[in-house]
Amino acid sequence: MNCAVVYVRVSTDEQASQALNLPTQQRKCTDRCTRDALTIAKTFTDADSARTADRPQFQEMLAYCRKHKGKITHVVFADLSRLARNVGDQSVTLATLRQLGITPVSCDETIENSAAGKLSVNLLGAVNQFFSDNLSERIKYRMSAGVQQGRWLWVAPLGYLNSKTADGPELQIDAQRADLVRKAFELTASHSYTLEEVLRRINLLGLTTRQARPLTKQTLSRLLRNQIYAGWVVSGENKVKGLHQPLVTQTLFDDVQDALTGKTSVPVVHKKINPEFPLKGFVMCSGCGKKLTAGFVKGRKEKYPRYWCWNPKCLVRVSASRDEIENRFLGILGMMEPTQELLNRLPEIAKTYWARRLERVTTERRVLSSRLANAKTLNQKILLQKVNGELSAEDFATLKETVTQQTAEAEAQLNALDAETSTVQGLLEETQRSIVDLVKAWRTGGVQQRQELAFSLYPDGLRYSPETKYFEPHNILLMNSMHEMIDGLLAGRIVGVPDGI
Repeated sequence: MNCAVVYVRVSTDEQASQALNLPTQQRKCTDRCTRDALTIAKTFTDADSARTADRPQFQEMLAYCRKHKGKITHVVFADLSRLARNVGDQSVTLATLRQLGITPVSCDETIENSAAGKLSVNLLGAVNQFFSDNLSERIKYRMSAGVQQGRWLWVAPLGYLNSKTADGPELQIDAQRADLVRKAFELTASHSYTLEEVLRRINLLGLTTRQARPLTKQTLSRLLRNQIYAGWVVSGENKVKGLHQPLVTQTLFDDVQDALTGKTSVPVVHKKINPEFPLKGFVMCSGCGKKLTAGFVKGRKEKYPRYWCWNPKCLVRVSASRDEIENRFLGILGMMEPTQELLNRLPEIAKTYWARRLERVTTERRVLSSRLANAKTLNQKILLQKVNGELSAEDFATLKETVTQQTAEAEAQLNALDAETSTVQGLLEETQRSIVDLVKAWRTGGVQQRQELAFSLYPDGLRYSPETKYFEPHNILLMNSMHEMIDGLLAGRIVGVPDGI
């Protein structure tokens, strides 16, 4: 009795709905076996590209034929492109089957073991390979173009979901996993836990793969190194800013990379607004344009407040004491008792800054409120698991510590946003009545008012030069106006006490 195995294959999920879908191939093969009086011993199905022979079911089919040599007489497939899309693989496969005494049968083509038959088969194989190679080139080009646009074209990483829009594929934040992925970054960046401890906490908090399995150490390590979470799309040598929303800041991502490579640092709680350093985030380095960081530097006997450039690649690396920076800024304010003409323009500048800040506060409040709600939900879950005896005392303590910390951080940041009450309105109202004493407003104001005053006058911030020990004007409205007034004094256009200054 003639006995056959059937081999069917599709490359992608999309092909499942096309003419060469699996049911169509199976029906073709079954009809051919019926016509040739062949008994079907087994059917092998692959969902993989035929560019190589490394296909699980294809190799299983060949192994089955070797094992049942003498019993299997035919291998039936829809056409040669289902068997292989590589001339070399096709020739080797057909030769292997013939060595086993097996006849290859194509439903759509005639395969003859003659000179003309071999030529015909080789020509068909070359056409199939050309189709595959040409398709591969087009796909690579389209994917490269998509990456250049900032699109992620693969299966979404944990914390994101794939979605399709009219403009193309996009990543959307996975509300179920995003906060836990972000928590993994925060725990690692704290330098307080080993990778194993971070993994244990994250698994206990409920972060799983899409197959609902706990993360492994290798999976977590790859996740923490994936630049997609900081907003980048990386493919080969291409690295572009992605269209998706980052889950973590670049600073947090860089801190995690330091932690993973063994670089040690002291955990620091970064404050958005620090009353000790009201110009933090406003003054920039004249060398690289990065915003200066600030803190207390340890001296021989005490700690000294300083502003400095944190960018290791900067050639200038501004570093100055807090008093030097802030006294220079007060000097500008003292010189800039503004004319009524400038005051009339000040409200529009201040309103622009205030609108920008209000948008930031609204966005951050929404994110923090979501984090706080998630933390409270997690707290309820672990309490319920503890009551039901599903958690050990050690695991409960670990989770409770993590959730308590997460809740405290979210509440503290929300309180900080609540404290950012606008005081710019009073300043604007005063400009309508009299000339404002900007130095007095700075000295008597709180940290929020000082930042609002600084950004209202100079929305783009100021660059500080260590060479001149002064601020460098970079298209700043009021700084340019100051230069105009100084030029007027030098030209003798303003005589006596400049009551307009």
